[in-house]
Amino acid sequence: MKKFLILILTTLFVQNILFAQIEFPQLTGRIVDEANILSVDKKEALINILEDNENQTSNQIVVVILKSLKGYDIADYGYQLGRYWKIGQKEKNNGVLLIISMAEKKLRIEVGYGLEGVLTDKISHEIIEYIIKPEFKKAHFYKGIHKGINSIIEATKGEYKAENYNIPTKDNTNWFFLYFAIIFISPILATFSKALKSQKLLKIFRSSMLGGFAGAFSVVLFNSFILSIIIFLIISIIIFITTRKVSFDNYSNSSYSSNSGGFYTGSSRSGGFGGGFSSGGFSGGGGSFGGGGASGGW
Repeated sequence: MKKFLILILTTLFVQNILFAQIEFPQLTGRIVDEANILSVDKKEALINILEDNENQTSNQIVVVILKSLKGYDIADYGYQLGRYWKIGQKEKNNGVLLIISMAEKKLRIEVGYGLEGVLTDKISHEIIEYIIKPEFKKAHFYKGIHKGINSIIEATKGEYKAENYNIPTKDNTNWFFLYFAIIFISPILATFSKALKSQKLLKIFRSSMLGGFAGAFSVVLFNSFILSIIIFLIISIIIFITTRKVSFDNYSNSSYSSNSGGFYTGSSRSGGFGGGFSSGGFSGGGGSFGGGGASGGW
């Protein structure tokens, strides 16, 4: 136990040292263009939008355009940068970072604690994939940033609607009911198999019943009928192979495991910087970040 605790403490100490070595750019304004991809006029236009939004809502949005991430993961970089600059108001934690790294062609929307309820991971992903990314792929960087900023502002005001951008949605209701049909029909078929004294058919139908549970659950969880079919087949086959005798009396004792997934997989993080740095009359308001948001690329 003592060795285990020492290992944990050592890991945390090394992690803090590694984070402390990150060299962040100076917070010179609402647009930090380290890569110099924006003209003075376009940069000023974006700043005016962000400034007006901050005056109206107190939400603080900052765009940072990097030459390179220098080997760092953009999600970890964004989380640490938000805390270092302290974007957003201290009492509201209402800051947002739009991070663009030119060398790696990576994007991230980093969301402060206070705005995670309206600028969700899913919405952040949609803004990156359907609003910013298409423009960036055509090298229309100003247009992509402009549209991205407007979408972030709409989301933080609670006005963002995914259907406005013609994002395709999937209706997997039919698959959900199909699996439930399997769940209810399988016991009936199993009864006939018992009457026919066919142990193989009995195992198939009872295995299908448990696979149906897994398939129906995965339809809701993953919103993907292809993945639900795969999970249904895997669970059914595993149950068929590993069980010699399956009884309805012991269904309550059987179990299976599944991996949860989605647009964004967050990770627990600790640490952060205790102060922000700014110059040019602009600074963060003391806001904090917890890793909410989404990443993507073009």
